[in-house]
Amino acid sequence: MAFLGKWAFVKNEKMREFVIAAGAPEENVNKMIDVDITVECTRDGDYYQMSFIGPKKTVVQKFKPGEQFKEEIGPFGKHRQAIATFEGGNKLIIKGVNEGEAVETREINGDEMTFTFTKPGIAFVAKRFFKRA
Repeated sequence: MAFLGKWAFVKNEKMREFVIAAGAPEENVNKMIDVDITVECTRDGDYYQMSFIGPKKTVVQKFKPGEQFKEEIGPFGKHRQAIATFEGGNKLIIKGVNEGEAVETREINGDEMTFTFTKPGIAFVAKRFFKRA
C-alpha cells in the first residue's frame, strides 16, 4: 500500500483561503496553515490509521474503507461522519456523509503525497504537499 509510512509537510496552496471560505473560525486558521506536521500511515488488518503529528497536537483518523468513521476537522474544532474509499493503490478519498461537506483526496505520486480539498460552493481547490520521510 503506497500510503504506509511517514510523510513530512512541504507546502500548502490556497489553504488559508479555503479554510476561511469554508467557515473556519479565524482564531483556528493559523493552527493549520504552514504547520510543520508529519503524517504517519499504518495498517492493522482491515483498518488504516493516519496520525497527523504536529508541534502541539496529534490528530488520529482510524477507518475501515467503505465504513463510516468519526473524523476531526482540525481548523474547525469539529467532528464529522465520513467515509474513506481507495481508488487503486494510490488514491484515498474521504467524504463527509452529509451533502455539501468537503472532500479530501489524498494521492501518492512516487515519494510525494498531495492532499486536495474541495467543497461545494467554494470556487477554488486547496492543496497540501508532503514528501516521504
